Amino acid sequence: MITLYQFQCSHYCEKARWALDYKGLRYVCKNLVPGPHLKVTKKLAPGSSLPILVDDGAVVQDSTSIIAFLDEKYRDRPLTPRDPVEAQAASDWEEYLDEEIGVTLRLWFYYYTLPDRDRALRFLLEGAPWYGRPIMAFAFPRIRAAMLEYMNIHAESASQSEQRMLAAFDRLDGAVKEGRFLVGNSFSKADLTACALLSPLCAPGRSDQELSTAHPEEVCRLREKHRSRPFFEWVLETYRTHRQPGLMVDSAARP
Repeated sequence: MITLYQFQCSHYCEKARWALDYKGLRYVCKNLVPGPHLKVTKKLAPGSSLPILVDDGAVVQDSTSIIAFLDEKYRDRPLTPRDPVEAQAASDWEEYLDEEIGVTLRLWFYYYTLPDRDRALRFLLEGAPWYGRPIMAFAFPRIRAAMLEYMNIHAESASQSEQRMLAAFDRLDGAVKEGRFLVGNSFSKADLTACALLSPLCAPGRSDQELSTAHPEEVCRLREKHRSRPFFEWVLETYRTHRQPGLMVDSAARP
């Protein structure tokens, strides 16, 4: 059985979940608690980041490597185009989106969310095991400080991230105006990456009222400002047409 170690809230983990679901693979999610998750990741892989996929002895860390692994082992419904030119274009998009939306949106989002203890805890502990809340009750200040340092989160970096993110929005607007897919004439890892990484902002399937409770005012304001743009509508439509429920057989609360 495939096992995915993850944070439920992470857009990079959503990228890996979507890839598994798109390929119709059965898997188990093991949700971890930020901070204590290091005890698990250090046993599995060289880095501290999630997601980590374990499949029949193979251990694959980070969403990009997971998609490459799945396409190599499970050939049905490929996310990497067969055509070499299109395959390179999809990889280029994936790399660009990982950095210019994935990293920037995460930093910008945490800059506004981490100061609000209640909202931060609700977000970080989404789907987490029962012991997450009592641990966070004592450890959150240390975990928040570690996150700020590790991701270099401060006012200047948040402002720079927002500008890079807005430039990526412009590029996506131009791309989706030209066609339904970012590469070629079919759904690929380029489309999946863009939509998964934008899911915290576009929030497919979630109401405005739910988001206004869950997210800080700055996040809701940015969402409202850009919700009529082509990329935003494209993300929602792509979720409707390509993000079918998968075959996750459990969501385990323990490592």
